[in-house]
Amino acid sequence: MRSRAVTRLAVPAALLLVVFGATSAYAGGSLSNGALVTGTTTQQYSYTTQYDYWSVTAVQPTATSDYDLTLYDAGGAPLASSTYGEGVTDFVAVDSNSGTRPFQTYYPNVNLYSAGSYWVQAQYGARTVTLPTPTHHGTTGFSDPDIAFITLNSDDVVSIADIYLTAGQSFWAVSPSAASQLYLLEADTTHPSTFVQSRYAATLRLHTQVTDNCTLYTATATGWHALVLVKDAPPTVTNPVQGIAYGLHQYDSTQPNYCPMANFPAATP
Repeated sequence: MRSRAVTRLAVPAALLLVVFGATSAYAGGSLSNGALVTGTTTQQYSYTTQYDYWSVTAVQPTATSDYDLTLYDAGGAPLASSTYGEGVTDFVAVDSNSGTRPFQTYYPNVNLYSAGSYWVQAQYGARTVTLPTPTHHGTTGFSDPDIAFITLNSDDVVSIADIYLTAGQSFWAVSPSAASQLYLLEADTTHPSTFVQSRYAATLRLHTQVTDNCTLYTATATGWHALVLVKDAPPTVTNPVQGIAYGLHQYDSTQPNYCPMANFPAATP
């Protein structure tokens, strides 16, 4: 396991709005890291991987419209598609960790299915979540040092962070409905098809169970996995910045039916 500098999931001060000129090589232009771009018609965008992390592109339609997402590689071959319905976020994530996909330019294609408008965003990765080693029984609330967080700001469509897990390792996520928004993506180095995953594929590969008012996630492979968080709602600029967050806590196999965050945000004895 190589060493990484851990980057805290900080709230950005502002959004970067990118406007592309008509002379762009791709109809929609290049998606800058974290930039939020709006559209109404079928468009092809691009982004270039440059970090040994997972990255993700996501499209969020308005509540009454439907836009799907297909990701193409540098040679123009389709890699994966996400085709959920009206108002639901579609995403495709790419693993660029060592031994997976090499750095290259990808082409996310947003396809109009039911007219309206959408927001599209690429997150290049380069963030890491580390599960603290528990120091005490239960938790005391938001500031408990045994809890890590994955966050999604209200003015974003998607967030992503790498997390290193070994095969069989489990962790708790606060809320029994976490798996509807929070996805654990893991690549199997013996199956290159797992290096690119749509939301549907990620759903099929999830190993979760709901116990004690929390959701337990379990890894089936060893390596750098991705945590992808979506909210199935249009981005909203708020002051101060708001959003959603899931607390994460290491699992204790000696207490299989006990979630230390069962009463979160209140204390759990």
